[in-house]
Amino acid sequence: MSHQFQEEVRQAMMKYALTPVIILAVLGTLLIAFSWDRYVTERNEASRQLASEVIMGIFQDYQERTRQVNELLSEPSLDWSALRENSTLRSSLYAELYHEVNITQNQTMFYLLDTNLQLMMGSRNEVPEILRPLSVNWGMLRRLQENPGEVVIEFSTRPDADIQDLLVGCAISQHGAVKGYFLFIVPGEYLRQRIASPYQGFVLEDGFSNAVLETGGSYADALHKLADPFRRTEGKLVSYQDQEYYVTHQPVTDAYKLYAILPVTDLLARYLIGAGMLLVVVLIMLPIIRFSVRRESRRRGQAVDELVEAFAAVKHGDLERQVVVKPGSELAVVAEAYNHMTKSLRTLMQQNEAEARASLLSEVRQLESQFNPHFLFNTLENIKFMARLEPEAAVKMIMSLSELLRYSINNTVRRATLAQDLDYTHSYIRIQQYRFGSRLHYEETIDQAVRDCQIPKLLIQPVLENAIKYGEAADGTITVRVQAQRQGDCLLLTIQDDGMGMPPEKLAYLRQLLGGEENSTVHTGLYNIHRRIQLMYGTAYGVTVTCQPERGTCIQMSIPFQQKGADDAETDHC
Repeated sequence: MSHQFQEEVRQAMMKYALTPVIILAVLGTLLIAFSWDRYVTERNEASRQLASEVIMGIFQDYQERTRQVNELLSEPSLDWSALRENSTLRSSLYAELYHEVNITQNQTMFYLLDTNLQLMMGSRNEVPEILRPLSVNWGMLRRLQENPGEVVIEFSTRPDADIQDLLVGCAISQHGAVKGYFLFIVPGEYLRQRIASPYQGFVLEDGFSNAVLETGGSYADALHKLADPFRRTEGKLVSYQDQEYYVTHQPVTDAYKLYAILPVTDLLARYLIGAGMLLVVVLIMLPIIRFSVRRESRRRGQAVDELVEAFAAVKHGDLERQVVVKPGSELAVVAEAYNHMTKSLRTLMQQNEAEARASLLSEVRQLESQFNPHFLFNTLENIKFMARLEPEAAVKMIMSLSELLRYSINNTVRRATLAQDLDYTHSYIRIQQYRFGSRLHYEETIDQAVRDCQIPKLLIQPVLENAIKYGEAADGTITVRVQAQRQGDCLLLTIQDDGMGMPPEKLAYLRQLLGGEENSTVHTGLYNIHRRIQLMYGTAYGVTVTCQPERGTCIQMSIPFQQKGADDAETDHC
């Protein structure tokens, strides 16, 4: 029987020992697949989409600017013949055109030519080489001549450098006749800078397979054509010049296509090394597992025999007998559990009261823990908006947030004085005032006699947050008042806003929720505060809500009046 048990144990242990090895191999494979999807596929697609949006934005921006210039210069009242002699008109027009290129700070140039291709005004005193030779029968000017009033976009190679600049222009027509030509020249360096990425390269290809814009490397041939391996691939690996790349593409406009080219040679090498190491580990573990299982099955068989003899004695009524198993065996845990069980039964009733108290305090801590994530997410959202509008204010908000976090995440302290919680509240109000500005009005009336009163930590901020969120008046202002006073043996905290209030049915539902012992909804704010107060002080205390439509909402919290030091022992345990 002992040998049969040992064989069963051996088979079971072998099965369970091999299971982690198999799981390890599967997880390793899945990890490689996940890593590829996360760091190759997703990164490539996200960067490509962003670069495409940037290029499209630049195209649309200069298209719109060119249309505005066309509307300005094609006005029937504009006297083109007097444009050269009228200095006032030229200065006004030049100032407006210069503004169009100066707002971007990207060294964009503009040029206005008459029908004789003479420079009327421009960023420089002469036409750049990229537009030469000047002829309405060639290049950009020919396409402008063929489509008067329409915006034309194309790339052209700069003669003095292997860089292609972006040309955006239109032929200005007045009374059905072409009066001149206007062009923006956007430097290719600016376009490269806007879409450059440290991880991968981009190639913008026109309808003739010309690589008009490149970043991150050279992926075109001597004729500035995108290399064939990249053009024939979508979402696959490409071998080019002894390197491996992951390539995807998408159209930017009808005339242009953007390729995202991610080098993956080093990454593939690391994947192969990782897979090889995983295989070696599996091959080494198999004989080790076989040997260990055989030895352990023999040892456990001996321990089972000793344990069976011990339980046989207990079967005859010897409840005082202690089960002893040789140290070093996992079955010693069973013996220890049996011995501990008899001792635990004698003390179980004594522990019931303590367990009830522990359960209550556990619920209090669970309720408290729901405030920190909620507060943090809302504060970070405020910082996100301010970072876009006013970076310096965002820095101050982050400093205030740091102060708040030091207070809120200190879980060793469950209670604080009213003055301490108000200091935390003031930091929160400063953050909100950065967001709302003069729209937010905060008023505070605190009786000096109650400033040292002990209150649950983070009691005021969640209610104040709701008041700011829902307390907007009809004129757009937010007025919040905080009042604290002693009434007999109670501390009354009142938070009131001047908002639109809430409908009677919503007020009735909220009061019904506060009257229950369990919250099955997603609304945790006021209920959590109410529940915390009642768990800590009893059902005689809690939260009450009053509201008058279009006259605001009033939240009142009542707790026992306890000054600092009066209940320190209970505070530490809470």
